[in-house]
Amino acid sequence: MRNNTQRIYERLSRGEFLSVDSTDTSIRHLYEDIEENMEDYTDYFKEIGLQLECGNGFFYFSRKGESKQTIEQKLESFSKWLDYLDFLKCYNQSFTAGYQFRKSHLIEQISLDIELKEKANHLFKKYGAGSNIEIVNKLLQEMQNMGFAECISEQDETYKITSAFRYVEELVEIIQIVNEDEVPE
Repeated sequence: MRNNTQRIYERLSRGEFLSVDSTDTSIRHLYEDIEENMEDYTDYFKEIGLQLECGNGFFYFSRKGESKQTIEQKLESFSKWLDYLDFLKCYNQSFTAGYQFRKSHLIEQISLDIELKEKANHLFKKYGAGSNIEIVNKLLQEMQNMGFAECISEQDETYKITSAFRYVEELVEIIQIVNEDEVPE
């Protein structure tokens, strides 16, 4: 356990995820180490104010008793990922953990589908990303930074969605369930 603690902390403390199905063997090794020593890691990180969370095939950190500013930052980040998820599901309803796609196909679909193009333009409008290539590059970079996607072939730029992507899907599902519970019949 101790050999990997620092590497796990460095990755998860940046808001990234560790996925069971990562193509990176070092990430899979860290995931497996946490899985085998879950109680030890949970206790260790709890001592420094971090909550080790386990999702369906992924691990991440959460903090207890966060400040209002941190909660506002989380809401802004969630809003952004909600838009990303909306865009990606518009691209393909099957877009979830395990899904593979080529960057060139995503760019091409934006050009062919008006709704997808509108959603793509909305994603990064405040950053001034104009072309479809710029938009897709920024989106893929953010997905890779979080550990939601990995490039599995640099030659044809094929990407794979990792189990950590379920985190975003589960958050959206929670909101939908809450909204359905509040709707009078």
